[in-house]
Amino acid sequence: MSEIVKVFLSSLGWPHITLIFGILFMIFFRKPITAFIGRIRTVGKEGITAADTSTEVQYVDQRKKAVQDLMNISDSIVLKEQEELIIKDLSLRGLETEGDSIKILTRHLAATQLTLDYEQIYNLIFGSQISLLKRLNDVAGEGRTRDYMDDYFLKVKTVHQKLNTWTFDQYLDFLFKRTLITNVRDKYHITNKGVDFLAWMVRNGRSEDREL
Repeated sequence: MSEIVKVFLSSLGWPHITLIFGILFMIFFRKPITAFIGRIRTVGKEGITAADTSTEVQYVDQRKKAVQDLMNISDSIVLKEQEELIIKDLSLRGLETEGDSIKILTRHLAATQLTLDYEQIYNLIFGSQISLLKRLNDVAGEGRTRDYMDDYFLKVKTVHQKLNTWTFDQYLDFLFKRTLITNVRDKYHITNKGVDFLAWMVRNGRSEDREL
């Protein structure tokens, strides 16, 4: 067999032999060559410059970390619910809802919307209503009875004469409309948003000492 190969090669000229070896080289080393070509950045007088694979790996790791850091700006049930509303709205409009950039922008938009909402709530809420939220938070999951709420409201009116003409329902109306509290089976509970609002106040150093 080797004699046949020798005779065959001797019958070929060097150009043909070079071409054959070139084809064989490409077949056997196709994958390494493809990977190298993919890493080529510049071709010039100085030769070929290829990207360092370790640099690429580092870049991918840094990108993943950057995405994670941006996604961790806050993490609460209310924020996730707000994100879901945004994604739902994008989907209904036929817009893209996948990808790291969209996830990050969605989270930032949701956080911004909540921040603006909490700022507005804080500018309007009474100090006594904040105190009530804290009392409801102390028994989260258990709730407060109507008798407890009535008693609390009567004490508030005793301290704040401006509320003497207010009814119980008027006093709680703002808290219900801003979904800070809810009523389940005749018991009053703080909502996830109410808990998140109190946490927002602490994070931002907002005082409970407000009018009424």
